Amino acid sequence: MSTASQLPLFGSRTPPPLTRRHFSHAGVCQEEARVSLEERYSALLQVDPRFNRRIVSHQASKEEWVHGWLRYKEGFSSQLVDKLLDEFTVRPGDVVLDPFAGSATTLLVAKTRGLDAVGIEILPVCHLAWEAKSLVGEYDLRELRAVLSALQTSEPGPASRPFPHITITRSAFPERTENDLMFYTEWLSNLDISDRARTLLRLVLVSILEEVSYTRKDGQYLRWDYRSRKIQERNAIRISQGKKPFKKVDKGPLPTVREALVRALSVVLADIERLQRHPLPASRQRLIKDSALFALPTLEPGQFAAVITSPPYCNRYDYTRTYALELAYLGVGEGIFALRQSQLSCTVENRPKLERLREHYARLGRAEDFASILDVIRSNAALAEVNAALRTRWERGEINNKGVLRMVEQYFVELAFIFAELLRTCRPGAYVGIVNDNVRYGGEVIPVDLLSTALAHSLGFEPLKVYVLPQRKGNSSQQMGRFGREPLRKSITVWRKP
Repeated sequence: MSTASQLPLFGSRTPPPLTRRHFSHAGVCQEEARVSLEERYSALLQVDPRFNRRIVSHQASKEEWVHGWLRYKEGFSSQLVDKLLDEFTVRPGDVVLDPFAGSATTLLVAKTRGLDAVGIEILPVCHLAWEAKSLVGEYDLRELRAVLSALQTSEPGPASRPFPHITITRSAFPERTENDLMFYTEWLSNLDISDRARTLLRLVLVSILEEVSYTRKDGQYLRWDYRSRKIQERNAIRISQGKKPFKKVDKGPLPTVREALVRALSVVLADIERLQRHPLPASRQRLIKDSALFALPTLEPGQFAAVITSPPYCNRYDYTRTYALELAYLGVGEGIFALRQSQLSCTVENRPKLERLREHYARLGRAEDFASILDVIRSNAALAEVNAALRTRWERGEINNKGVLRMVEQYFVELAFIFAELLRTCRPGAYVGIVNDNVRYGGEVIPVDLLSTALAHSLGFEPLKVYVLPQRKGNSSQQMGRFGREPLRKSITVWRKP
C-alpha cells in the first residue's frame, strides 16, 4: 500500500458522508459487523473546523519554533496538542502522557505550558531530538554564536573514519558529502564547548542528513536519486534484463554539508534567541526509551490527566527504513532489525508479540489482566470479520503480501493492550485523544477509528467524540486501479475514563 493521495472533494461539491454503508468491494466478504459498528458509533462522528490535515501532520511544524528542528513526518503539530489540552482542561499540576512520543511535540508543548509530562518512544533519533529541545531555555547564546561563526569560515578536510553505514544506507551520499559529514562530526566533537551545545549540534547534524543525501523520505521507504550508485547498478541490471529502468528521481543540486549546517544552525539559534526572551514555567518531563507495549504495564496506575498521541498507522510504513540514515549515523548498526521488531506491528515484517506480552504480564504478576484483555480482543466481532475478510482476499489473490494479514491482526491486538494500560494509568475523569487513519487492503475497508473505539469501550473507556477531518484520504494507486476510489476517514478519537 503506497502513499495515499488526499481527496478533499472527490470531484464533487458535496463532501463524502461521515459514515459508510459498505466495507467490502463488490460485497465479496461479510461486512455486517463493520456496518453495525458504524451504526453504533455514528453519533460520535463530527467534523470540527479546528482540526484539519495540516495540524494533525508534520506540515504545521515546519514553521514552528523548535518543533521544526527535526523533520519528523509522522508527527503532529503543537497546535493540535494545544487545542486538545484546552478541550481537556488540563492545568498545571496535571500530568500528560504520550505513549508514542515521536519527536516529543506533546512533551515540548507541556513544557511551554508548565505541565508535567511523560513520553514513551523507542527510536534513538527521537530521544536525541527531545534532549536537544528540552534544553532550549538553558543554551548559552554567545557560545552558539561563536560556533556558528567558526562554522561559517571552516574548510572541511579529510575525515579519519567513514560514515557508519548499514546495508540499506550504502551509497546514500556523494563521496565528498560523506567525507564532509564525518569531518564535521569530528570537528564538532573536538570543539571546546559545553555538553548542552554538543547535544544540540549533534541534532543539527542529524537534521541535515536527508537534505545532503541522494534519498528522500516517502511513506514506507526511501526514494533514491538516479545519481546514487545503488540506483545506477540496479538500473543497469534491469536494462540488461530487458526491463525499464526505475522511475527517475532527481533531487536537483545538493547543498554542501557546510551550507546545510550553517543554514540549520542559524534557524536553531534564531529560535533559541526568541524563546529565551520568554522564560518557561517550572515543570518536569521525561521520555522513556522503550516500546509502549512493554513500558506502560510497568507504570503506576491512576496518574495521568490526559493522553494525546498518534500510534504508527496500520499502513506498512517502517520507521526504521524511513529514518535509516539517522539511525545509522547514531550508531544503531545492525541492531536496526531488533529495533524494527520492537515497534508496534505496522509492517509486514513484524513478528507476533503476544507470547512476549504474556510472559511480561506474568513477570509483573498480572496474568489475569493479560487474559481479560485478550478476551476483549477475541470477542470483538468487527475485528474477527476484518481478519476473515483479509484471509478471503488473500486466497483470491487480491492481497500481494500475506504479511498484511498478520500485520492487521497483530496491530489491533497490540493496540488493545495499549488502550487497557491507558485506562489503568489514567486517573478518573482523564481524557484520551488519539490520531489515526482508516485503511483499505484488498478492497476491504478497515475502520481503524471505530474499531479502536469499540475496543476501548469494551475495556472501560467512555467514547465521547470522533473528530473526522474534512479532507478524506484516498487509496493507493494499486487499489484504486483494481477496486475503485474510496474516501477514508482520518480521525481524532476522544475517550474519557469514567
